[in-house]
Amino acid sequence: MNAMLRHLAPLLLLLAVGACTGLKPLTPLDPARKTAVLEGCRRPFLPGSYRLVHALETVMPDGAKGTAIGILVADSRTRGFRTALMTIEGWVLFDAEAGETLTVHRAVPPFDAPAFAAALAEDIRLAFFSPGGEPAAWGEGEEGALVCRFERADGRLVEVTTLRDGDMGIRLYGAGQELLKRVKMAPPQRSGLAETLEIRGGWPPYTLRLRLLESEALDNDSGPAPAATLPRGGEPSGHESGSEKGKRIP
Repeated sequence: MNAMLRHLAPLLLLLAVGACTGLKPLTPLDPARKTAVLEGCRRPFLPGSYRLVHALETVMPDGAKGTAIGILVADSRTRGFRTALMTIEGWVLFDAEAGETLTVHRAVPPFDAPAFAAALAEDIRLAFFSPGGEPAAWGEGEEGALVCRFERADGRLVEVTTLRDGDMGIRLYGAGQELLKRVKMAPPQRSGLAETLEIRGGWPPYTLRLRLLESEALDNDSGPAPAATLPRGGEPSGHESGSEKGKRIP
């Protein structure tokens, strides 16, 4: 037992330090700058309905790496989306959509765990959907970064930062101000269309790296069309092992 505690001590200390790391105070700025600062804080997020195709690299907690093609059809107005992960050859590994509920249409191991679907949905909402209209606080953060902080109904907080070099970051904090997830991206040429984007989850640690291959603005006001997510011929047949259809995640 003592030997086990000695092995766990560094990990427990790391978690305790992370949990105690709160938000840094912001330096107030001239109120005349508020409009410009808030416009900058909206740049990471999609302004409407889009179809995005990314080259995706995953780094799992055990260090294992994988590559895939990620397809996302999302509407920031409804906050609904459908997403699919595919191999380079076009085989669908994961297919899910989210509106009022999260439904998994297909998932093959290791993407068939409910926790994976929920985490991916959180990642998508964090990286592509604005956390709200008016921030609870805004100002200057560390190293001159411009910061907007948005409170969520679930007690969590989203922080959007613009660094001096133009790079942007998004951080998700828990109700106790513990850092849960972080996103960093190159300066978007257009709102929501950063060429490179990295998402890091806190515990268990994982990393998603995305490189934008294609983007298409969609004019359909009703939100993302599920059939548009997958390329023709990529629809799951339901006969391969590991297939899941219509599985709802609470």
